[in-house]
Amino acid sequence: MNDSPHVDLDRLHSIKGMKWTKYEKDVIPAFVADMDFEPPNSAYNALKEMVELKDFGYKFNHIDRLIPAWTNWVSRRDGLELPEAHCAVFTSSIHALEAVMVLHTNPNDGVALFSPVYHPFAKAVKSAGRKLIDIPLLEEGWTIDLEKFNELAKSKIKVVLFCQPHNPTGHLFSETEIAEFAEIVIKHNLLVISDEIWADLIFDGKSHKPLAAHGQEIRERIVTVGSASKTFNLAGARCSVSHIGEKSIREKLSAFPEHYFGQPSSFGAAATVAAWEYGEPWLRNILMQLHENRDFLIKAFAETNIKMDSPQATYLAWLNFSNTNISKAPSKVILQKGRVALEPGSKFGPQSHSFARLNFATSPELLESIVERILEVVD
Repeated sequence: MNDSPHVDLDRLHSIKGMKWTKYEKDVIPAFVADMDFEPPNSAYNALKEMVELKDFGYKFNHIDRLIPAWTNWVSRRDGLELPEAHCAVFTSSIHALEAVMVLHTNPNDGVALFSPVYHPFAKAVKSAGRKLIDIPLLEEGWTIDLEKFNELAKSKIKVVLFCQPHNPTGHLFSETEIAEFAEIVIKHNLLVISDEIWADLIFDGKSHKPLAAHGQEIRERIVTVGSASKTFNLAGARCSVSHIGEKSIREKLSAFPEHYFGQPSSFGAAATVAAWEYGEPWLRNILMQLHENRDFLIKAFAETNIKMDSPQATYLAWLNFSNTNISKAPSKVILQKGRVALEPGSKFGPQSHSFARLNFATSPELLESIVERILEVVD
C-alpha cells in the first residue's frame, strides 16, 4: 500500500461499504461522497497496529488526542488558532449540527439554509421540529441571495446552517460574500453552524479561510464543524471535532453529563488522529489527481447540453441537465440506461430536479467510463 492515488477495482467490489454494494455490479457508482482511492497509510497503519495486537479494550488516549490534532491541523493549513477548551468531539458532522441546533433553538424556531445543499441539513431541521427556511442560492455563480437573507433574518431566523466549501456545487464563497453574510449575522444576532469538512479539498491555488477567521465578532456566533472524513476518505471513522465560538452553547454543553452526546470509538479516533498528524503528503497527491479529474469533466461536458460550473473545491460536480432530453429525472434515466449511479439533484432542494451530483474522486479510467455512459444517454 502506497500513498499515491490508487484505485483497485477488485478491492472496491470486495469491500462492504455502501458505495459499491448498493447497486448491481454492472453499475458504476458516482453518487455517495466516498473516494475510490485507498486512505492514507498513516490511518491504515494506526488501525493495523490495533488489530494485529488485538487491542480492543478500553483505549481513550486516541480520543483525547482528537481536539489537539484538529486544532494543530487547522493552524497549519488555515493559520487559525482555536482554543482547545472551546472545542468538543462528536461522532459526525451531522451529529454536531443536530446537537447544537437543538440546544440553541425551541420547536418552530426558524433555521435557515441555502439550497441546493447537503440533504441531511433539511432532514435535521424537520426531524427536530424546527421551521425550515430555505433561501435558494442564486444559480448564476451559486452566490447567496443576501437581500432575501437579510429580510428574513429580521424576524424569521435564529440559526443558519452554512456549508463552506459548498456541497453539492463545489462553490467557494468569496471574501466579499462572506463579509456581507457576516454583517447580517452580527446585525441580527444569529448563530451559524458552519460545516467546513470539505475545507482541505480546494483547487486552482485558492485557500480556505474559515468563517471563524473573519473577526472576533463573527467568531463568537459560529460553531465550526470539522472532520477528516472527506479530506482522508474516513467517513466510517465516525469522528468530528467542533469549535464552539458561541459561549452560551459551550455552557449548555458543559451542563450535560460528559458522555451524554456519545463519543467516537478508539478505532475511528486512531485513524483520524494519524491522518491529521501524518496524512498531508497523501493529500497533496490526491489533490493533484482530483484537479486533473475536474478538468477532464469540464472539457468532456463543454460541447454538450450538460451544463457544469467548474467546482472550486470538493470532488463533486453539480450537473445541470435542464437543456437535455432527460431533464425531468436525469439520475434515474442515467441509472436505468447508462448504468451509472449519480445522486439525484432533488435531494438537495426542490428547485434541483433537473440536476444530479457526480462524485469524481476515482481513477481516470473509471471517470472516462462514467462520462461515456452518460453521454450515450444524453442528447
